[in-house]
Amino acid sequence: MNDKIVKIWLKYANDDLKAGVLLFNNDPDEFKSIVCYHMEQAVEKYLKAYLIFNNKEINKTHDITELIENCKEIDIDFDNIYSFNANELTDYAVNMKYPSSSKVISLEDEKTAVSIANQVKSFVMEKIKNK
Repeated sequence: MNDKIVKIWLKYANDDLKAGVLLFNNDPDEFKSIVCYHMEQAVEKYLKAYLIFNNKEINKTHDITELIENCKEIDIDFDNIYSFNANELTDYAVNMKYPSSSKVISLEDEKTAVSIANQVKSFVMEKIKNK
């Protein structure tokens, strides 16, 4: 495991989470798609950081389900991330980046995305800390 690379991935994940939360706290109605995009990116990067921490090669993917399954190969407890509905953030990776998306994001969707990202962060950080 390369500590430096893991720390970089975690920094980027934290930056996405912080940026999204700042936008959410500033004006939740204005930035819903951007907040949800950043929450997906944060979750994706936390999971990838965990894989790198465990010397696993990461695929170029935005599929949260695929990443959870890869993490479960290391630690079956990652199945718990499904209870956070983290896999539902996958759509925000690409669809929210471009105006062609037909999905309308509600304030509740946005709040849920922020909550999920925070739960995944806590879960992954605890797993890394305890190894």
